[in-house]
Amino acid sequence: MKDCKLIGKIVKVEGKCVAGHHIGEEFDFTLFSEEADKSHRAPNVCGFLYNAIFPYLVALQFEGFFPWEKDKDKFLAGCPDNYKVIVEIRRIRT
Repeated sequence: MKDCKLIGKIVKVEGKCVAGHHIGEEFDFTLFSEEADKSHRAPNVCGFLYNAIFPYLVALQFEGFFPWEKDKDKFLAGCPDNYKVIVEIRRIRT
């Protein structure tokens, strides 16, 4: 496994997000870092959104990718509340 960071950025909010998320908000979604030999805790993100994106974070963290995405180091995911909030997750290889 190569070390990488997972950075999420809210790119779209339709209507009012009950968790208060807003466009431009960024999070470090990195799950594990070999460099520090430690795992990370979930950031201040809505639990429902985090639950929806967690399987995708695991795939990106451990060198997976999604064939439908043009950029293999990027993924768009939506809030389970009818996709009110869209987050872009970028894998940054270190």
